[in-house]
Amino acid sequence: MNQSYSPSSDATFDLWQHFRLLAMRGIYFGSGIVIAGTSVYAAIQGSWAAAAALFCIAIGFIIIGYLYRNELAPQWINFLVICCLGTLVSVSMKSAGILGVYWMYPILAMVFFMFDKTIFVLVIMLIYALFAAVIYQVLPFEYAWRVAISMLVLIGVGAAFLIMMSSMQRKLFSAAATDSLTGCVKREYLSDMVQQAANKAERAKQPASLVQIDMDSFQSVNDRYGYLFGDKVLEEVARRLRSVARTNDTVVRSNGAEFVVIFPNTASDEAEELATQMLDRIRHDPFSVKSLTVTVTASGGVAEYKRGQQWGEWLGAADSALYQAKSQGRDRLKVAQ
Repeated sequence: MNQSYSPSSDATFDLWQHFRLLAMRGIYFGSGIVIAGTSVYAAIQGSWAAAAALFCIAIGFIIIGYLYRNELAPQWINFLVICCLGTLVSVSMKSAGILGVYWMYPILAMVFFMFDKTIFVLVIMLIYALFAAVIYQVLPFEYAWRVAISMLVLIGVGAAFLIMMSSMQRKLFSAAATDSLTGCVKREYLSDMVQQAANKAERAKQPASLVQIDMDSFQSVNDRYGYLFGDKVLEEVARRLRSVARTNDTVVRSNGAEFVVIFPNTASDEAEELATQMLDRIRHDPFSVKSLTVTVTASGGVAEYKRGQQWGEWLGAADSALYQAKSQGRDRLKVAQ
């Protein structure tokens, strides 16, 4: 069950994506400056055609860096960039031999930052195949196979780095976004979770629902038994909610004794059944802490996402249904119309 926040690819705060953006700025501007310097050297050597071509490429890199200084460039632009750099290095290897080989390694390292995981393997292997083909043409075999092996080692180290970064990011997100008492997502991430669910439903043209659950007269439990007892009850309530929630559902502690459960790809009738089960789990089993036992109830409001609806309107519809359930006597579930 969904016991803690596991960040998705749509997460608002993505450390790896931010790190990639910073790296890409350096790649675009740095490559542009290096290639511009190379064009100046070519001009000094009298190779005016090569100097002009290199200077145009340098300007192109700097323009791309400026245009995408605040966001990641589209993958097709990165592919053109890496193909351009790969071609330049290949030409350099053919003309300079072993001296041109050294430029392969920074190009391979760039690939780790330039592409998403979905196409990273394909791009890195294409670049490796290009470089391997060139080095076997320009270097003696006893040198070429050693260079090819060293490139594979670099690719392996880079892949391990990506896996480690991804794992660290998940752990960091989970620690930052999980409520320490209940194990649910913190209220600070509620708007992100609801907006992501709304965006996904809009793109996939699939239903999505959520339920807002509030414990009935929970302040009286705290006043009568104490806040430590109340915390134990809330901890158990969260466990019962997660026991009903499915793998892809998200349970958020939205306030002191309030919870929001997001049901992706779920129409309101199915969400109503799940929410009813949740309220039954709370209602029917007394809460026991040491020698104290108490029975508590909860009210809920269900709302299905409507096309074109803002996430705040969707959450507000569930809140209105919850208010209706409270005003009609509590311990019940209402569905927003």
